[in-house]
Amino acid sequence: MPLRQENRTPKLDKRTILREHPMFGMLDPDIIDRLASCSHSRSVVAGTTIFAKGDPGSSLFAVCSGTVKISNRSPEGKDAVFNLISPGEIFGEIALLDGRPRTADALAMANCELMVIDRRDFIPLVKTRPDVALQLIEMICARIRHTSEQVEDVLFLDLPARLAKTLLWLTRNPKSARPAKVAITQREIGQIIGISRESTNKQLRLWQEQQWIRLERGGIVVLAPDPLTEIANTGMMLAD
Repeated sequence: MPLRQENRTPKLDKRTILREHPMFGMLDPDIIDRLASCSHSRSVVAGTTIFAKGDPGSSLFAVCSGTVKISNRSPEGKDAVFNLISPGEIFGEIALLDGRPRTADALAMANCELMVIDRRDFIPLVKTRPDVALQLIEMICARIRHTSEQVEDVLFLDLPARLAKTLLWLTRNPKSARPAKVAITQREIGQIIGISRESTNKQLRLWQEQQWIRLERGGIVVLAPDPLTEIANTGMMLAD
């Protein structure tokens, strides 16, 4: 699988991540400083497995720079991609809370800088701050809803609708008016929507001819989100 060696995304410092994340933003500055000081940094190169399914869940991760893929692999070697974690986002929260093994693999898609908060430092905060616990529950619920929606899309939507919906999700950035680019391969998009690379490539090339997207090496630029939104919203529901 091709991986991005270079990392051109701006690096976020620990306190910025904590201040701007919904789960931590309401905390007092002294608590944010305490969490930042308790955390430690970890640098990983593209292609590194950060943790594997079944590993002990002893820490929470935040992405300072780079992108992390959350996925599982079948015994036959087929990958299913559940999420892509971008700078400012966190992952590894499920095993952190219940202390049970990791539920999926986490792989660095590019060179990454990570912030790591150990369970022994995080759980006391959750016990003393119910608002943090509620935010964490909301975040986990959002992840569950997204996974359920992925399953429904695979079962009920046709290829164009699934692909359009996924491109819009991957390039979401309300703060930017520029054409949105996502650093991802066509094989990885196919793993998200459950379609072969060949079928994914065929549909992407049709949209490139219509100048809705632009295919680049290791990435896709969305030039016209409106027609993709219409396809995603009116996608054909597959007949029984």
